[in-house]
Amino acid sequence: MPALTKNQKIEALVKLVQKRSRGAGLTAPPQRTVLETLMYAALLENATFDKADLAYTVLENYYIDWNEIRVCTVRELADSLTDLPNPEAAAERVRKALQGIFEKTYTFDLEEMRKKGKALAEHVKLLESMSAGTPYMIQYVAQVALDGHLIPLDEASLRIMRRLGLSQTSSDAMKELCTGLDRVVLKKSSLTFAAQLHHFAAGFYDVPDSPELLSQLSAIDSEAVNRSWMSPVFVTRPPVTQPITAPVVSPPADEVKPEPPLVSKPQPPKPKKPTPVAKPAVKPVVKPVAKPAKKPEKKPLPVKSAAKSPAKKPIKSAVTAKKTPPKQVKKTVKKLPKPIPSKKKTAVKKSPAKPIKKSKTVTPSKALRKKKPK
Repeated sequence: MPALTKNQKIEALVKLVQKRSRGAGLTAPPQRTVLETLMYAALLENATFDKADLAYTVLENYYIDWNEIRVCTVRELADSLTDLPNPEAAAERVRKALQGIFEKTYTFDLEEMRKKGKALAEHVKLLESMSAGTPYMIQYVAQVALDGHLIPLDEASLRIMRRLGLSQTSSDAMKELCTGLDRVVLKKSSLTFAAQLHHFAAGFYDVPDSPELLSQLSAIDSEAVNRSWMSPVFVTRPPVTQPITAPVVSPPADEVKPEPPLVSKPQPPKPKKPTPVAKPAVKPVVKPVAKPAKKPEKKPLPVKSAAKSPAKKPIKSAVTAKKTPPKQVKKTVKKLPKPIPSKKKTAVKKSPAKPIKKSKTVTPSKALRKKKPK
């Protein structure tokens, strides 16, 4: 069987999703504002329509307004979105989109985008500058709310495109594109095809290697089984539990070129160190040890008698010892400052000197002359 072209693969995919979505009860999206459509797209990404509707009803009834949802934590939002396959990722998308819009406009109103006069590409660039959501959320708003001819593709839908070989990376290797869908799928049927494709892909999001899915895709392209469903873009690649290490492939021996020998520059010869001259060994001089001289024997002194022993000199007592006069210590007397004489001198009255009476002097001769009475 010859391989199908790209347009033929897209036509076969349209027929497959139409067949799989019969009786699913898919209806046209309800009329919502631009901001409400953006929040619904955040919940619908990689989830079925039934689960997204339940989660959106929780946001409308459980919270007061969008500002309360913006200030909530991711953990609180995830606890209220338990019906979704990945509540934490959905809560992060909702909160980040509201925060980006509020920082740019300080409101939660995007109805000005519905006004005609601007191209669809400008609205898309504006939403991207606000960090208003993932590429799927922006494409969903551009198709549903702004009536653009786009087919939004989330991670679940892109896995099918990779299996069929309909996706490719951009020139900067930062985005993944699926060109040719807008040429095969007309605008009047783009909403229906996008809903059918999303319904079909979301059912196999948790089991990307399902045998049922591979058998259906192999009917379109026999190489679908051998292709990987993982994204070639590192940003959208799912987390891997174990690090992937590329095998080290050594080139064949014929292709290995011998490396040129390293040519070292001639270096000047290093000066040789003079060899040390060995000194003659000097014999140690051993001095003779002198023998200790014998001490002379002490002769006993003659004992003198007590009569002939001279008398000992008397010991002078401490009282009779001469006393040395203590040294006189010169006392330094501080001179007091002279009193300042006052300008006015008080007159001092002098008392008249009294005359001093002269005492009679008695000579000793006259005193002896007086005779005592008998």
